Amino acid sequence: MNLPFKPQDLVQAELPSGAKVLALSYRKLPLLYVVLMLRRGAEGDPEGEEGLADLTAEALTFGTREKGPEELVLAVERLGASFSASSGWDGSFLQLSGLSEDLEELVELAREIYLEPSFPPEEVQRAVERRVARLVKSRDEAERVADELIWKEAMEGTPYAHPTYGTLSSVNGLNREKVQGFYSDNYTPKDTVLLLLGNEDPEALLDRGKGVLEGWQSSSAPSPPKGMPSASQGRKIILVDRPDLTQSQIRIAFCGLSRKDGRYLAFKVMNYILGGGGFSSRLMQRVRSERGYTYGIRSTFHPLGIPGPLIISTFTPTESTASALEEVLRTVEEFSREGPGEEELQEAKSYYRGNFPLRLETPTQLAKEVLELELYGLPLEELSSFPERVGEVKAEEVIAVAREFLSLDAFRAVVIGRVEAFEEAFKGLGSVEVRSFEDVSA
Repeated sequence: MNLPFKPQDLVQAELPSGAKVLALSYRKLPLLYVVLMLRRGAEGDPEGEEGLADLTAEALTFGTREKGPEELVLAVERLGASFSASSGWDGSFLQLSGLSEDLEELVELAREIYLEPSFPPEEVQRAVERRVARLVKSRDEAERVADELIWKEAMEGTPYAHPTYGTLSSVNGLNREKVQGFYSDNYTPKDTVLLLLGNEDPEALLDRGKGVLEGWQSSSAPSPPKGMPSASQGRKIILVDRPDLTQSQIRIAFCGLSRKDGRYLAFKVMNYILGGGGFSSRLMQRVRSERGYTYGIRSTFHPLGIPGPLIISTFTPTESTASALEEVLRTVEEFSREGPGEEELQEAKSYYRGNFPLRLETPTQLAKEVLELELYGLPLEELSSFPERVGEVKAEEVIAVAREFLSLDAFRAVVIGRVEAFEEAFKGLGSVEVRSFEDVSA
């Protein structure tokens, strides 16, 4: 399979400060991509200040010591370039893209934005207000509230147990001083990786990248421990009363694994067969096609720096709420017991092998894949050898991860709907807790 790179094409250097520089040629287009990655994301949000990491990342783009907000935007636009910044789990990212011929100017802009942000108070305040407005609007969306609540339950006991964008109460309390404090405490050389990807010799890119971060010194506090998800004990079902709904939102979470786990590919294939493979998945075939309980159902898994959950998501009319959830659990139990059929296994592996080149079509996609490996301490060979490795996943490996992680004795479920219509039917399914929609959506 032809790839746009070879592992040896990636050159790298670690500076005395601990900062790391990566460079990779991409000669299909005369473009340059500059990405500065901080090995810290929303899991670094202080308690009660959830959403601060993402706000801080965005605020990098509000201006520098030398350029105000408008002047910075004009400097980027003058080059026909674009820039953005955001924070997710485990990492925060500043990205600039433009023409290779503007290498010097683009790299200097990246350095200035990342190392010399000014965080104008009025711009930070406007960003807070925008975020609050979006959160207020979203509080009426049962689907989004269900997603947030099941994530919180699945990641209980870890710094990941909140939305990356924060909550209404936490975001309301954010300001310029807190942004500045988060930046000072977290944006350090030892946690920073610079990737340059463009139509240039990689060694030249590497030299230019080293010039960006050389001389940057800061006090480096030790990274705080990330914690681990609480081990699920028994079945816990949270019923959230929303009397005006005619469709119930259903979420079920099982413990998963971390991105560095050696069983990652087996788990990936398992998830595809169970519920990640669209209309060909077990859950779609059983719960939608055979039983007619829903128009859509999927399973997604979230491998992080620590074990992230596998979450099954669906919706169904009020009258079939309990039946739909029971059918999901029966399908999971059957899959864990019997494992995949040969046709299912081959379809999953063929999908991932066939889809692999599409993941590397653009410089943006390639940069994303390279930085994910760097973020989790994995070699670039993990990417280049992906098609062969996923093709070698065996049925017994899939069965093993299914039996270990999809235990019906230990899961969390959230159901949002008209509780009085189905509460009685849930009493035999596990520990049931009833909450009001107003309480969980605050």
